[in-house]
Amino acid sequence: MEPQDLDADVLDRALGAVEREAGLRLVIEQRETKAYRRQLDAVLRLAQGADHLAAEVKRWAGHANLGALIHQIKALPLQGVLVADYINPKMADKLRREDVQFIDTVGNAYINQPPVYVFVAGKPRPMGTATVKEAPNRAFDKTGLKVVFAFLCDPALIDAPYRDIAERADVALGTVGEVLKGLKVARMAIEKGQRKGRRITEYRRMLDRWVEAYPEKLRPKLLVGNYQAEDPYWWKEIDIRKFGGYWGGETAAAIYTDYLKPAVATAYLPEGAAGKLLAKARLRKAPNGLQAEPGNVRLYKTFWPELLSFENEVALRGLVPPVLAYADLLATGDPRNREVAGMIYDEYIARHCRED
Repeated sequence: MEPQDLDADVLDRALGAVEREAGLRLVIEQRETKAYRRQLDAVLRLAQGADHLAAEVKRWAGHANLGALIHQIKALPLQGVLVADYINPKMADKLRREDVQFIDTVGNAYINQPPVYVFVAGKPRPMGTATVKEAPNRAFDKTGLKVVFAFLCDPALIDAPYRDIAERADVALGTVGEVLKGLKVARMAIEKGQRKGRRITEYRRMLDRWVEAYPEKLRPKLLVGNYQAEDPYWWKEIDIRKFGGYWGGETAAAIYTDYLKPAVATAYLPEGAAGKLLAKARLRKAPNGLQAEPGNVRLYKTFWPELLSFENEVALRGLVPPVLAYADLLATGDPRNREVAGMIYDEYIARHCRED
């Protein structure tokens, strides 16, 4: 089945389940429509009301990064509702506390549309049932994410020759074709024909998909280690550029917005540079289970080559690109970090969406 057919199947089964289990009828007003410059999976309406809900369909929602998923639903142009194959009890409680509405294919639901209020959680997935998976999309596997990151940082790069894209993303030449094919299947990019070039058609959806996948598929492979500093503000005295590195996560956000005190300082460093930073900053190895507390530090390896150019301001300040800072913040699941991620999106990223 095509991805859109699988999404439609999940939506139809979820609507049937919430009506069967909770007596709540939701009507599909439109499927796959564009509103406020955003592609929406569907627009729903309560049968007994006039308010509309933007549906975001997620198969295998339990495998998505929850912080990124919550932000994605809250950022929809209409009130959002997550439509999933299955929401487990822990996830249901977290979504309800964050006031993120949802329905799934077995009848679990949270709908808060006064005077209508529904909360059903704990219904198990029937034995032997599972959502049909679509074929793997190379654009969002561990290596493909590096190429998509390059496109998100420089959207014009998608129209470059394959060899240039491979060099800028630091991947094998054969990977480029597979990624472009995956983006076309996902309807995030199009090829306009011979000699007419390629372009991104759904920058925001590409960004959302990348932000969901990055913390699960690529970032864990990049972790150098977790450390601790005696002075929680040690990073202010460090010129990260002298180590060939970039500030990421909450540290980058603090510099980008001047609005956040980092609970965990994050840096991305090239191969072999971590030891020098550890010695200079007198960082010591942290115990397992690093908490979000001042003085804690997380170091990652860079995954982009110097050939991948960032905006001059970003490079000169020693910051990761806004897209990566945004993803790091959302991955924490912290509401304040989501707020700051929204500020970075509005200031540095949103313009790319307007250019679709």
